[in-house]
Amino acid sequence: MGFFTNGNLKIAVFNLVVVAMALMLPRLGEVVFPCVQEPSATYDCDDETLDMYRHFQTLGIDSVPIVGNLEMDGEKYAEADHVWLLVKTGGKYIAYDWGTPRFDRQHYEGYTITPDYLVYAAEQDKKGNDILALTEK
Repeated sequence: MGFFTNGNLKIAVFNLVVVAMALMLPRLGEVVFPCVQEPSATYDCDDETLDMYRHFQTLGIDSVPIVGNLEMDGEKYAEADHVWLLVKTGGKYIAYDWGTPRFDRQHYEGYTITPDYLVYAAEQDKKGNDILALTEK
């Protein structure tokens, strides 16, 4: 009985928790930081946003694609030149851009688009058409 009463149990439980957390970190990193490719001529923001959207969708995490212009305040829809995600976590949304959470104000401004439109935009890119924001809403 002395083993459990002199603090050894607390130390054993703490060590078990630390080992469990260390084993979970690689998996947690995959959830928190989805793997996306580097930007290139054939892989741009709508491709990476679609990859992130599908990643979070497979985990059962809600997300919303957003288009906007990170260089402008109060941009019109037709001025949008970038797309990213708002990912729902604990009742709030966190902006994700290129696989990384973003907390600057600009990533929380913009216009929502449907996942279907995001797929359409990514497919149009492959045809050489950049159509994220062709018409004003």
